[in-house]
Amino acid sequence: MRFALALLLLAVRAHAATPEERIARLGAPGNDNIADVKLMAENPSANAGLLVAALHTIPDTEQFARADDPTMEHALWMVRALRYLTGGKDFRARTHHKFGSTEEEQNRKYWLTFEGRPDVAFFAYWMSRNRWYIAPLDAQNEIIAQWRRWYADSGKQFDYKHLQNLSPENWIW
Repeated sequence: MRFALALLLLAVRAHAATPEERIARLGAPGNDNIADVKLMAENPSANAGLLVAALHTIPDTEQFARADDPTMEHALWMVRALRYLTGGKDFRARTHHKFGSTEEEQNRKYWLTFEGRPDVAFFAYWMSRNRWYIAPLDAQNEIIAQWRRWYADSGKQFDYKHLQNLSPENWIW
């Protein structure tokens, strides 16, 4: 009985949070990110605006990506939330970064430019190695700028239809 009551209280508290609180805690250890994102879908236009305004760059170093830093998780979950709210909209950018010849840098290039594209994703995930790759800072800045231009130009009138096919490759990775 106590366990059920505790779960109910957690659910009520999660639902009672403000949109800003939900966005601030995305990626925090122990947070139910998926539940928060689904709650954001109840008012997608306003929440997309808050998410876009909160987007930020993260260090693109190998050490940072391997550390599962809360700052990294927060940024990744904001991009994921935008993908979910918009039915899979995503942005990519070209980079001036010259990927090195090390195995790690070649893996990073491969995953960020998946399918041989000339532009890079904000982040990529190699599932079998549990390995995150972060776009170079110039590309991160451009992707954030694209999200901001999109929201300023059409985000308020956008026909929001959150993702129906919740396969992880459509929004999580």
